[in-house]
Amino acid sequence: MGWRRVCVVAAGSAFALAAMAGPAAAHECFNASRSAKGNASVAAHSAAWVQVSLDTVLTEFIGVPQPIADCVEAHAADFGLPTSFVFGGKQAVGQGGVIAENNPNMSAKGLSSNGKGIDHGEDVYGDAIGAAIGSCSA
Repeated sequence: MGWRRVCVVAAGSAFALAAMAGPAAAHECFNASRSAKGNASVAAHSAAWVQVSLDTVLTEFIGVPQPIADCVEAHAADFGLPTSFVFGGKQAVGQGGVIAENNPNMSAKGLSSNGKGIDHGEDVYGDAIGAAIGSCSA
């Protein structure tokens, strides 16, 4: 496996693990159906949702050096990445402290990344973040 592939795989995996360790400790769940304006409002007025910048995800959650994070942020749109995320922090939780943790439909039917309702940041953005980091690391 080439170095670039290792970076992409490692970055995607790191996003999955590290997003849970950050201030939005809700397993990187977000409402994919909400508009950018809705996200801004919820982030400003709700204790249940936390706005996290792409820079924070890259540098604090994943541990990417700042120059690579700056490159990823500059090219975020090229990879379909938002500049910030609004992760669930205190909403209703299911088994294991996660919405739909043991729901077999989440992965079997792709419900965790279908762009409707609650999706998982890792499933939706993990590969794109890994690709962006790999591109900026090359």
